[in-house]
Amino acid sequence: MKFINLDATNAYDKAIKSCAKDNKTIVCGTDEDRSYIEEALQDSLGHKEIIKASTAINAKKWLVSQQEALQNEIDASTVIGSWPGESTAKPGFTLASDIMTGAPIEDLIGAKIKTDRNWKVPAYFNFGGWNNCPAAEIQCAIWKHWQQEYGAKIVGVSNDVIEAYVSNPPSTEEEAMALAWQHYAYCNDIVDQGVETVAKLASVLINHDCWYFWWD
Repeated sequence: MKFINLDATNAYDKAIKSCAKDNKTIVCGTDEDRSYIEEALQDSLGHKEIIKASTAINAKKWLVSQQEALQNEIDASTVIGSWPGESTAKPGFTLASDIMTGAPIEDLIGAKIKTDRNWKVPAYFNFGGWNNCPAAEIQCAIWKHWQQEYGAKIVGVSNDVIEAYVSNPPSTEEEAMALAWQHYAYCNDIVDQGVETVAKLASVLINHDCWYFWWD
């Protein structure tokens, strides 16, 4: 993996186009994000070992297990919520702009990764393994599953965020709700500290090409 400078105005376009290539561009954020990423890499087993470990993980079973555990802990009526209809205000990618002002990041950092499959990207960052964030090998297994099911490909990784471009998003309420439960099982914070209900999350996933995950 090699860190590079990116132009915030076209960084995600480059990242999306690179998904079909072996040399993939990943948007990373600020120089501070870079320092955290480098720190995580110091404790890494190496991307080859992480990818190998991921092949032993059944992503579907992992997601179901996490979802069942969550449903035993939460107040289902509060967390599920009611279907609000497809959202007309769907969020876009975030790592190329200042979180407070919305202005493009002038010294935007990205990474070049040589890999044949996009789902392997978390292994190169050694992403995860803290708090409720799944370990890197689980990340790879889940993203392999989502790439196969939804055409979801990672285009942004910071120290605590993953963003993906999605070519085959859910198109019905039923599909969106099922996917929203998977997202909640994978990343609790996007509901618990974000949209507040699974139904609201589903409303922004339906017919939308951008996914966002953040871990506290």
